[in-house]
Amino acid sequence: MTKNKKSYIGLTIGPIVETIGNAKQTGELWASSYLFSYIMKNIIKTLIVKDREVNKDREQNEKLENRFILPCIDDILNKLSKNEMEQKSIQKIENNTDKAEQEVGLFHDRFIFQSENGEFDLVKESINEVIDGIVTGIENHDVCKDKSREEIKSDIEDFLKIYYLEIDIDLNQEEKENKLSSENNIIFKVNRALDALELREKILGNNGVENNYILQTLNNKQLKEQDFKKHFLSKDAYGENGKDGDYPSLFKIALDETYNNEFPNEDEKIKEELKQMGERKRLKANEYVAIVQADGDSMGRVIEKFKIHNDRENIYVDYKDFSSKLLEYDKNSHEKIKKYGGFTIYAGGDDLLFIAPVITKNKNNIFQLIDALSGLFDNEFKHEEEKPTTSFGIAIVHHKFPLYYALDEARDLLFNKAKNYKFNGEEKNAIAFKVIKSSGQSFETVVGKKSESYKQFKELFKNVSNSLNGKDRKIKNYLKAIHFKIKRDKVILNKIGKNEELLENYFKNNFDEKFHENGDIKKYINYLIKFIYLIYGETKTDEDKNKCIEQIYTYLRFIKFMDEDINLDN
Repeated sequence: MTKNKKSYIGLTIGPIVETIGNAKQTGELWASSYLFSYIMKNIIKTLIVKDREVNKDREQNEKLENRFILPCIDDILNKLSKNEMEQKSIQKIENNTDKAEQEVGLFHDRFIFQSENGEFDLVKESINEVIDGIVTGIENHDVCKDKSREEIKSDIEDFLKIYYLEIDIDLNQEEKENKLSSENNIIFKVNRALDALELREKILGNNGVENNYILQTLNNKQLKEQDFKKHFLSKDAYGENGKDGDYPSLFKIALDETYNNEFPNEDEKIKEELKQMGERKRLKANEYVAIVQADGDSMGRVIEKFKIHNDRENIYVDYKDFSSKLLEYDKNSHEKIKKYGGFTIYAGGDDLLFIAPVITKNKNNIFQLIDALSGLFDNEFKHEEEKPTTSFGIAIVHHKFPLYYALDEARDLLFNKAKNYKFNGEEKNAIAFKVIKSSGQSFETVVGKKSESYKQFKELFKNVSNSLNGKDRKIKNYLKAIHFKIKRDKVILNKIGKNEELLENYFKNNFDEKFHENGDIKKYINYLIKFIYLIYGETKTDEDKNKCIEQIYTYLRFIKFMDEDINLDN
């Protein structure tokens, strides 16, 4: 290759969405997701070990590990000392588990590196070695005992969709200036080629997703058995001793007992425990969990600015800094989710998937967590000329709601609602949330994270939850019924919403005066007047006003629903 024309290998792995979509319990969901991160990490690790072994005489900056563009592989390199490298090259991947806990998959579904002669075959060898290691990891499992290694390996190869290719890219900067800015961008060009390859393979067939041997070792029954601590995925994620305790049930997460190993994990035992604690009544929010999926917005605008710095030793510094920032965001996000009481399924690239309580025991709520995660992302990219953002899809469901349906809902909310958000010149950077009641009824809305509407909703939610906690139920029922009347009077509110004085008169004239003297009622109505006034202040068109009242209605209905009592005897 010439100086301005280089080769790049890209690899993609699947079927991730289809696999996690079959999960029925949190443990199955975690394990089926972690599997792909484990495979990706170990293909990269094996590639590096093989390159070090084959190309010992190469200059350090010419080694494969220094030509990786994404993901960030610093953690892998830190764990590969020279002694470990020599040992692993002999023992291969079956003993290649991490001693330190990482708990969650941090490697997303693609990698890209600048390639040299012979490295395409090296990728093939590395994939084969990793699959051999997986066979070793499960061949003594009950579901595989009567199967040969060849049968198990063939089954795994049918299930996994690992595609890779090598393409040439002309990096001539003068030529690049006369083209679209993204045409010769390494990430864009390799990803487009991988997209086309994936599409072609999907048309040809998609066998092996169901009833394959490896997923049978990761079903809920197997995860509950003590032997799962010895499973290669458990050891890799949680250290040599495997995971401590069961994977938390949705009910346990809803109650903010995610990491309390002394607290029961099965629904009926949880109810008995709560009754023994004297808690026969709880808020409805304690029976619901948030299934959250997040994704970066406008990442392409950041990536298209990347340049090849031929005048530097590290010519891919822009790309590598980007990958490093994403890894830092992923790690910090997992810690933030865990501290809140949530359970991270994966955190790879700019993607997050996690399950969390709607309200925690110390009265924090899911929207505060969303804001914290958004802040982590914004902080990593604060110096970018084109600042990317994050959008979220949140499915709030009863703990008995089928997990795979909730995952579909969260994905749809993110990619079809939040990602399509437009208001007052703002796009994306939004939250789409939907509450699906145990009755099957639902309500939803989409809101911009920078909007006054979202800010006021969070304030009202917090104020109502704190000020009315433990108050007279009649008062709470009266307050929460207001949202029905507000929707009824949509035409009136569209006329007066931007006038605070008229809003005050509206509430005085339309609601029972005897309640106005009650301090809690008065406080709530004052919150509500300000809430409505500030939200209407953002509107510019009649269409905006119509959307506005629907959003206010959804906000108030959500607050009412989350603050209702439930009886554990039912």
